Amino acid sequence: MDKKQVINQRQMAWLASSVITSGGIFTLQNVLIRVSEMDAWFSYILSVFYIFVIAAFFGYLVKMFPKLNIFEISIHVLGRWGGTAVNLLILFHFWQILVQDMASASKYNSTLLLHNTPLEILVLMSCLYLIYFGRSSVEIVARVNDMFYPLFVIATLSMPLLLSNEFNLQLAMPVLTMPFKQLAFSNLLAIGSAGDIFILGAFLHTMYNANQIRSAIRHGSLLGICLFTLLIFLVLTVLGPKMPANFIYPAYNLVQVIHVTDFLDRLDIVLMTIWLPVLGCKMIAIYLAILLGISSIIKERNYPIINKQVALLVALTTILSFKSITEVLAFANFSMPLIVLGYQPFVIGILFAAARIRLRKQPQPAVSPRDNGNSNAPPEQMTKITARFSYRQWVWLGNILIVFSTGCIVIGLAFGKYKPIMSTACAMCFACCLFLTVLTTYMEVSLSKQSEVGK
Repeated sequence: MDKKQVINQRQMAWLASSVITSGGIFTLQNVLIRVSEMDAWFSYILSVFYIFVIAAFFGYLVKMFPKLNIFEISIHVLGRWGGTAVNLLILFHFWQILVQDMASASKYNSTLLLHNTPLEILVLMSCLYLIYFGRSSVEIVARVNDMFYPLFVIATLSMPLLLSNEFNLQLAMPVLTMPFKQLAFSNLLAIGSAGDIFILGAFLHTMYNANQIRSAIRHGSLLGICLFTLLIFLVLTVLGPKMPANFIYPAYNLVQVIHVTDFLDRLDIVLMTIWLPVLGCKMIAIYLAILLGISSIIKERNYPIINKQVALLVALTTILSFKSITEVLAFANFSMPLIVLGYQPFVIGILFAAARIRLRKQPQPAVSPRDNGNSNAPPEQMTKITARFSYRQWVWLGNILIVFSTGCIVIGLAFGKYKPIMSTACAMCFACCLFLTVLTTYMEVSLSKQSEVGK
């Protein structure tokens, strides 16, 4: 493995956002709408807290063990056998994500684009670009994603304008009237896709500053969740809460509704040329994470030598794992949350405890030289807005906004059935808080980047 792999904050943030949005856009939305109906766009608030915990955990690992990824850190703090056991557990999850995404992308293409092409050929096509990018590093994938994901963001943000003649807000009303159990269940289901962010632990060695990687993951993930929330809200206000629950791909059906003129009624083809490369970047990132994990176990840093064998094994398991798109959706929506909640809290807890024990035995930990705690002192070139608050204050402001948005949901659920205007006001406050939190995390990224330049 090349220890000199480096990606910047923007690339890490785009990669985190791509991981959050690209897989769930094909698998998750219909079940959330089926469970929570009009309140489905509130289904990601629990995922925000979960991702913030993972971001803080990764920042702690980078601070204590710079230039190491999560596989090397687990072996470092748990020993050879304990670290290998934890790494195999993490690799099993990564393998499941990759197989799920390859199956969903192949069956999506088979259902909507290439009807007569055998599914095995579509899977092997994905296998070919995994082999191609498997010879490179995460830097290349980050640059490719840096080209396509901004287009995905622009396309998603332009959809309210393109669908303005199809809006009907009454389809999403009244809000916050579903039972609390159903909304809680949909939030638990959404954690399955939020747990995909754990793959970034394989690339901790590419950034040396704890604040930078924590802020990049927070900002990128929150941007992806914000786009997801917007997309589900558009599905509800255009198609209603009943029909999308029975659609396999609600996002695709939403795009088909776009009719700008009589000559621009097939924008779904244009948007698919953006969606599929973004999903491809996520699959390549997961594949590289798997190669890094395997290379750490077999003590072979030159992971391209196992590239072809692992890619073909992934393709074989993908072909044998699922018989239909129904099985893929059932696994992604109901099995993946159990897998994520079944092992990730355990891995976080055991690595954190082992790192603390090791810290007590070693009074002077190997803290990254770039993370010396001076990020609260802004340099002269910072803008006036970012200089008003320190990095820590921006972090706490974002946390407070998320807690306040959660409070708005709770208040709306408590009083929405009796006073609909209160539930509508709480929903608007939730949307505003989510948007403001994206801005605060962007300020975190800007401040940590500028403080790094000022050192």
